[in-house]
Amino acid sequence: MADVRPFRVSVPESELKYLRQRLDTARYPDILTNIAPWEDGTDLDYFKTFIDYWRLSYDWRKWEAVLNSSAQFTATIRGIQLHFVWEQSERKDAIPLLLLHGWPGSYFEFHKLIPMLKATGRYHIVAPSLPGYGWSSAASERGMGVTAIAGIMDSLMSQLGYRRYLAQGGDWGAIICRALGVYHSGSCAGIHINMCVAPPKLTNPWHLAQVANAWLAPRLPLTMSEAELQGVTAMQRFMRDETGYQKIQGTKPQTLAYALTDSPVGLAAWILEKVRTWSDCGGVPDNALSKDEVLTNICVYWFSGRIASSMRLYKESLRNKLEMQKLLGPYCSTPTGVAIFPGELHRPPQSWAKSVYNIQLWSQMPQGGHFAAWEQPALLAGEIAKFADLAEAKGWLA
Repeated sequence: MADVRPFRVSVPESELKYLRQRLDTARYPDILTNIAPWEDGTDLDYFKTFIDYWRLSYDWRKWEAVLNSSAQFTATIRGIQLHFVWEQSERKDAIPLLLLHGWPGSYFEFHKLIPMLKATGRYHIVAPSLPGYGWSSAASERGMGVTAIAGIMDSLMSQLGYRRYLAQGGDWGAIICRALGVYHSGSCAGIHINMCVAPPKLTNPWHLAQVANAWLAPRLPLTMSEAELQGVTAMQRFMRDETGYQKIQGTKPQTLAYALTDSPVGLAAWILEKVRTWSDCGGVPDNALSKDEVLTNICVYWFSGRIASSMRLYKESLRNKLEMQKLLGPYCSTPTGVAIFPGELHRPPQSWAKSVYNIQLWSQMPQGGHFAAWEQPALLAGEIAKFADLAEAKGWLA
């Protein structure tokens, strides 16, 4: 294994001092008085208490130790210095498992899931920071979209000595899993995702009837189950009301990056609003994730300075329509498992998913949102175990 080196997170005290100074001198905007909390974005009253907690109570060194409790490494692959957690099992028959995060998360999303998986001894766990995220370096030229990232992930697994492996992901991690399944099926033996992007086939009359059902009778499940209808109408609301960030990050990410790179308060507001909206929290972020957890994720962005390159993935991918059509359009024959959490952004009917994925496991989860590994690690660990059972029983890893 060439160029694999141990890594530890170590933020200089001068960086902590500078952060405290910036938080102590934060300026806040005004807000309308006749709107509901969070209606126009991050709520001012809640946000001030959140920043005060960051200033006065949050302990980065405590969470830095948590990050360093996992075995971490770096390796240079295709010009990217890739950071990754690598927890190896002592079992000779352990399953190589690649865990992939998305935006606005980081590899920290797996900080509760990894110990659960490790305790079983069943997996060799690899959890990278995506290129341009966390402690991984960023590309300096155009071209680092999901297809390129999938190639880097596959090369990492090969470099670590894993000929066949399973991959799991949500958000961008789920899209990268699909790219692994489409383009690297010789090494990626199966993918498990908790965000399933599967648009209806416009040539399929049943899919068209389901779309019409959702638009014309959103409370009457005529062509799908009640849960599926709720999922489709929720996707419609998300596309209508919650995709402004995609338009900005997918067109002019650099402009926004100046503000978020310079201001820790601005960075926190941008990420916190997404955590609150996308998690299964009933409108209160603390119901899904603690302030400490959200702040640690924000701190990974702040101390690494990677918010610009992380947002750039939206333009690299969403603006490259040909790449996305080639990736999302064809049928993915690699065995696929899907866990549908009730607060997930993309919850298509199973019939849509089956038209583009080789579905081997489909589970409706009782609770949890977009950040499945972060919000409901035990539930996700159970789904990964079911998928691993199938992989072993059907010989996918052979």
